[in-house]
Amino acid sequence: MTLFWLLLLLALVVLGYAHVRFWSFVYRVTAQQDELRFAETADGWKIAIARRTPRGATRLPPVLLCHGLSANRGNLDFGLDRYSLSLFLAQAGFDCFSLDLRGHGGSVRVRKDAPHLWTFDTYLAQDIPAALDELEKATGSKTALWVGHSQGALLGLLAASLHPDRIAGVVAMAPPTHWAAQAELKRLLRFVPAGRGRNRVLARAFAPLAGYFHPGAAQFPLNTRNVEPRVLRLIMANVVENVSAGVQAQFFRWARTDKFDSADGSIDYRLALAAAKAPALFLAGSRDLLAPPASVRAGHDLWGGEKELWIAGTAETHLSADYGHTDLIFGRKAPEEIFGKVRGWLLAHSQPAPKS
Repeated sequence: MTLFWLLLLLALVVLGYAHVRFWSFVYRVTAQQDELRFAETADGWKIAIARRTPRGATRLPPVLLCHGLSANRGNLDFGLDRYSLSLFLAQAGFDCFSLDLRGHGGSVRVRKDAPHLWTFDTYLAQDIPAALDELEKATGSKTALWVGHSQGALLGLLAASLHPDRIAGVVAMAPPTHWAAQAELKRLLRFVPAGRGRNRVLARAFAPLAGYFHPGAAQFPLNTRNVEPRVLRLIMANVVENVSAGVQAQFFRWARTDKFDSADGSIDYRLALAAAKAPALFLAGSRDLLAPPASVRAGHDLWGGEKELWIAGTAETHLSADYGHTDLIFGRKAPEEIFGKVRGWLLAHSQPAPKS
C-alpha cells in the first residue's frame, strides 16, 4: 500500500511538472528590446536592463522603469507591443531602460559570495545605484526620470529622496506607502505562509484557467474583469516571479503594522518621502486592493516635492473601467487611458535633446 501511494505521488509530481512546462511553452512571449545590458552590483549580482531606444526626436533625461513585487521587467516592457509602457514612451522620444531586480527575470548571481537572501533595503542600496550607473554609462546622462509600479514605485520615490541629484522626477503607479486602508489584504495574509513566495509555478499552473473565473483572491494583483483573458494568461505565464523570503517578510510586516521602514526597523522611509524635493505623479486605481486610493493619497500628501494625484476609475476620471492594481498597465484600454497620462507628465518634466 505504501508503494502504491509513493508511485501515485510521483505520478502527480511528474504530471504537474509536465503541465507547467507545457503551458509555459504554449503561452511563452518573447521579450522585445533594442539592447540588453547588465549592471553589476557591489555585492556580486548582474542586473538585467532592457533598452528601448527613442523613436523620433529624443527627449531628456532618459527613463528608468522598475517592476513590482512579484514581477519581472515584462511588467512595464511586455512582449506584446500594445502593453509595453517602455515602448510607448520610446515612441514619444524617451530613451527607456526597464530593469530586472535581483532574483527576477534575466538578473543573475555572478560571484560565489553574492547573497542568496535579501530584503527591500537591498534593492535600494545595491540594485538601484548600479542601474543608475549603467544608465549613465549608456546615455551620458547623470539624471533619469523614474517610472515604477507598486514596489518599483516605492523604490523610485525613495531613490528620488536619497539621490536627489540623479532622479529628476517620479511616476509612482500604485505605491502602497501606507497600509491602514487594506483591511481585506490583512485578512487574506492570515492564510499566507511565511517564507519565500513561490508565485511563479502557481501562476503558470493556473494560467490556462485565467479569465474564465474571477475569484475574490485573484482581484488583489489586478481587476481580472478589466483584462482580456488571453492577455491575463500571458501575464501569468511570463511576468509573475517568486518573491525573496526577506522581501516578503518585510512587506507582510508593513501590511500588518502599517509601517514603511527598513527590515531592522531603524529607518522610517516615510520621513524620506517628506524630505523629497523632486516632482512626482501618484497614480492609483479606484478598485486597487493592494494600494487603494486612500493609501496612495496618504503618500501623495506626505511627499515633499511638487506633486499630482490621479485616480483611475469610472467615477473619478470617467474612464472605461474601475482600475485595480496591475491592470493600470494591462487593462483593456490602459494604453489609451493610462499610458497617455504617464507620457503627458513625463513630457512636461523633460526637454528635447540638443540638436547635434
